[in-house]
Amino acid sequence: MQPLDAFGWDAGFAEAFAPHAEAGLSPARVAAREGSLFKLWAADGERLAQLSGIFKRDLSHEAPFPAVGDWVAADMTPTRAVLHAVLPRRSRVARKEAGKRDRLQVLVANLDTIFVVSGLDQDWNLRRLERYLAIVLEGGARPVILLNKADLCPQAEARLAETRSVTGTGAVHLISAKRGSGLEVLAEYLLPGKTVALLGSSGAGKS
Repeated sequence: MQPLDAFGWDAGFAEAFAPHAEAGLSPARVAAREGSLFKLWAADGERLAQLSGIFKRDLSHEAPFPAVGDWVAADMTPTRAVLHAVLPRRSRVARKEAGKRDRLQVLVANLDTIFVVSGLDQDWNLRRLERYLAIVLEGGARPVILLNKADLCPQAEARLAETRSVTGTGAVHLISAKRGSGLEVLAEYLLPGKTVALLGSSGAGKS
């Protein structure tokens, strides 16, 4: 059995789940979506799940569609688990849903920290960084800016100062993923039970 706290489960989620426990359901976290199915991380390992008929019906009444990172209530009895409800989200990254001006599509949920990665080469752009920060802050996660490829930029310290001028008290770090320099600061955020994601343009060095 895998303890759920390894996936970010805590007393707050347990309290929100209590009514579902009384109904005989089990908690799990959405790890991925595979077509109409969802891969769940549960106490007994990975399981594939489908939406219950009632859940599908309620989707037409603005019920939250499960996203990666969501904690859900599921019936684990069948071979293919059945997903019945999504627990309240603490944070999310979302975008406007195509064709629906006032509805958001949640891409990922319940993140603790989002690393906003920007390369200190042609990728560096303060206005873009501000837009990314707005997305993270609006969704409720903690933003941390990583200025990557510091080894390629003679003006790295100056760009660090400029970036800090628009982020206020937010954390900003100079790193070089290729050389491995500055990466020790990430240990502060990469803690057991914490969920971290990367956000940034193609070529910034997220990989």
